[in-house]
Amino acid sequence: MLEIFKIGKILAAGSPGSYTLDNPLGENATIMTIINNILNYLIYISVPIFAMMILIGGFQILTARDNPESIRKGRATIMYAAIGFVVVLISKGVALILLNILG
Repeated sequence: MLEIFKIGKILAAGSPGSYTLDNPLGENATIMTIINNILNYLIYISVPIFAMMILIGGFQILTARDNPESIRKGRATIMYAAIGFVVVLISKGVALILLNILG
């Protein structure tokens, strides 16, 4: 367990300045690149969730028969899935604009 965090090598080295820890965020990590990486991850996760919610909403409409409440529920599921996906895409666009402005 200590080797995972490289603490074992630090403790084994004896002197406190003999070992350096690597930056897990990379060499040129800024707050904007971290936010950009998080938003990329959210897009990768949101695409399958969006597709699954569209299928669920379509299944709700398909199995509604003559029940208008079930049809409204299916349409709402599809609408909220689309709104959520658009919000994720807009957040990525805003982050890219801020990244270009702040340089």
